[in-house]
Amino acid sequence: MLKTIGEAIKRKKNQKNKDWDELWNFESSGVRVIPVPPRRKPTKSILDQKVDEFINWYAKERIEGNYSEVGLYQFPREMRNLIEKIAVWYELRYPEYEINRLMHCCGQEPIHIDDIMFKTNPYINELVDENSDAKELEWSEFYNTNTFIKSLPCEEKFYFSRPRYQEIVYLNGTKFLSAHLHLTRNGIVEMAEYVTGYTKGIIKDEELQGKTVKEVVELFKEREVPLSEDNELEKAIKDYNNWNYQKEEMLNCAMYRIIERGGSRIGPRRAFLFAKEFKRNIDIPMKYAVDRSDPGLRIFMNEYLKAGGSKDLECYVDYFSSPKRETELEKVTIQELILMRNYTPEETELHQKIATVLANSNQYKEGEKAKILQKRLERKIEESKKRLG
Repeated sequence: MLKTIGEAIKRKKNQKNKDWDELWNFESSGVRVIPVPPRRKPTKSILDQKVDEFINWYAKERIEGNYSEVGLYQFPREMRNLIEKIAVWYELRYPEYEINRLMHCCGQEPIHIDDIMFKTNPYINELVDENSDAKELEWSEFYNTNTFIKSLPCEEKFYFSRPRYQEIVYLNGTKFLSAHLHLTRNGIVEMAEYVTGYTKGIIKDEELQGKTVKEVVELFKEREVPLSEDNELEKAIKDYNNWNYQKEEMLNCAMYRIIERGGSRIGPRRAFLFAKEFKRNIDIPMKYAVDRSDPGLRIFMNEYLKAGGSKDLECYVDYFSSPKRETELEKVTIQELILMRNYTPEETELHQKIATVLANSNQYKEGEKAKILQKRLERKIEESKKRLG
């Protein structure tokens, strides 16, 4: 029997049309076999892919060639861990029930983070009396960005520092009596030395003072003075741009993780607060926030629009419960959502106030009277036509 069933299964697998919903019946043996579909690798989410892309860029542009094989393995892992740490800090700073209190999306828990941290905290209660000002502290302000960054170890805190240019850059790779520029941290030339001799008078030292490093490179191109392949000027520009990109994308990736970790309702709302605080693109959290069952979606859209968002923004529909391939996701604009969904109490109240003001205005009343007279006149014309006809 086993041999017969095994052969039947093998024959079935070799057929071109594999319909996994079909049940195979074997009348002779009385055995029904239900085939198991092949296991598929889980598809990574769009946001997780973005994080992976940044980590790969970081490994290639910042680590590869500058560190050993151990560094190439270790540093990207540390960067990923720091991104996750930033996301977790923001979750601790703004728990789900506080996000829901700020922008309603689900049932409200009867707890406040400020009370937990300061009013009912046994440690605080042992140190201060009942009427102490410490009881009135706000947790989100207490655990602020500056405090979080300062609490990090030096190697992680370093990633938050502003990019800066090195103080001296050499134009021909050698450092003994060779042409070089003294730069500010922002890449402004404070002083140039030996450039006049290096360029045979085509570019003079004094005319470079006050220019940016990019303007210096452009000037060399305009006057057709080639820079050596190992010049430090172009490398300094690339390093500065890479550091700036690294910091910006690190924060963007933290925002992506905040969205993914928080889920369909809390994630985008928490990331929206993060975007406003860290000057990220507020379109990104809104883009992933359209959950058809979210009772507070209209409230969140209003917050997004008040912060300068666009009604033309295309959002993914049910991103967290749909296939994660971008091309397969349904999209809808904010404007379409506004037309589809009911008004919030805030909007309804505003509309009622506007209607009341209009109804009480003389101009509105005169207009209404004119409409009534116009309708009466139209009825009389129609009645006259009927009688004449």
